[in-house]
Amino acid sequence: MKQTREQLDEIIKTLKGVSIFKTFAEKPEELEKIASILKMVSMKSGETVIREGDDGDTLFIMKSGSVDILKNTLQDEQYTVVNLSSSENMIIFFGELALLDSDKRSATVRTTKDCDFLVLKRDDFIQLGDQHPNLCLPITREISKMLASRLRKANQDIITLFEALVSELSDEDA
Repeated sequence: MKQTREQLDEIIKTLKGVSIFKTFAEKPEELEKIASILKMVSMKSGETVIREGDDGDTLFIMKSGSVDILKNTLQDEQYTVVNLSSSENMIIFFGELALLDSDKRSATVRTTKDCDFLVLKRDDFIQLGDQHPNLCLPITREISKMLASRLRKANQDIITLFEALVSELSDEDA
């Protein structure tokens, strides 16, 4: 379904607030090309947006509402990692890795309020990249920067946990 000019302008306004599209903040023609492949999806409170373990193929940009990010324990019980709320000043997005691969989802996302999302499917992103590499390369770079930052943090967390374990074992031996 083709968007109206008003809908495209609203989507472009939202995209300007999303970090992975920041390269195009002052390039409305490029943002319009990206906006043209996004779909609007509304979900009611309590609906599951993403289920941990499912195959992923969609980036979600939350225009309004709030969601819980949930993880499963080893006993298959869910716990809330964080609650995220979108506002004009803070545009929340998740599922960006699905634009790069089709691996399993790492968490469940459930709406806690009615939500409006802009969704981008991997196939549409790849097709856009085939037609306009100058659009998708900067987006891929931004996602890569996010991944690198998360990896560095995870490495530091592992070192911290290892040091705590070694300290604990040393205390037991003393």
